Amino acid sequence: MLFRSAVTIKIPSVPSTLARVIEVAQSPDDNLHELASVVLADPLLSERVLRLANSATFCRREKAETINDAILVLGSGYVRNLAASVSVLNVLCPDQIFPGFNWRNMWRHCVVCAVASESIYSWRTGWRRGTDESAFVAGLLHDIGKMLISKVAPKKFKQAIELCQERRIDMLEAEMLAMGTNHAIVGRQLAEKWEFPEKPIAGIGWHHDPASVNGYADVAFSVCAGNMLAKRIEDSYIYGYHPYIRLTEIADIAGLDISCLNMVIDETRIGILRCSEVMSWGNGLDCYPSQPGFAIHA
Repeated sequence: MLFRSAVTIKIPSVPSTLARVIEVAQSPDDNLHELASVVLADPLLSERVLRLANSATFCRREKAETINDAILVLGSGYVRNLAASVSVLNVLCPDQIFPGFNWRNMWRHCVVCAVASESIYSWRTGWRRGTDESAFVAGLLHDIGKMLISKVAPKKFKQAIELCQERRIDMLEAEMLAMGTNHAIVGRQLAEKWEFPEKPIAGIGWHHDPASVNGYADVAFSVCAGNMLAKRIEDSYIYGYHPYIRLTEIADIAGLDISCLNMVIDETRIGILRCSEVMSWGNGLDCYPSQPGFAIHA
């Protein structure tokens, strides 16, 4: 059942829409109309850009009626990261149900991790929330490696889930046992090939080992702690595996004292309500039927 040699995970090419969004967003000319044209060429991206610009996340008094309006609200950097997120779901949307694994709960975990990571990053660095979306994006996409592995190596992914359940070990360790690689490594490789910005790459690739990252450690530590906090306060997406994570462990990784971490928890619970639009992106994901004892509330 366990691997004899490391499995090679083939990384898909960057989607054409995302490639154009990255190209235009990185242009020194910052051409709003050109970026709007690229977004308009992708109906799903257009819909989500408009809906997000008008969502509770941004609390606008006036409705954004056009893509140009929406980009002005969100900013070109945010649109680039939004395009990355939409592309991930488009290309990597799970098409197989694995017994004991709930994709919808996993997406909710990713959204909660994003909100928590952003709050922790703000407390760690002093950055005002909304001025640097790197930690949010890295938290949202920190588990993209799991999505890719499930598509290109479904048998190995199934083995990893079974190992996680049978041995009560986390998915990272189970993946290494089953295939000789893990979702953090695969996620980093995908993010690099798709030309994500360096900060989200640090959070995605080193969210289980932030001490080893070479640059942007604040993002990596924030996503690591955000991931732990999301596991503590939300339902598990793997039936039969219920990790107990102490607040002191999360505080140590976050570099915060317990009083600050409790404020992060409050901010996260409020932020979850304001992220209903992003949360809804997971509604179409297939999920294995819920089973007794699924919750891991601590």
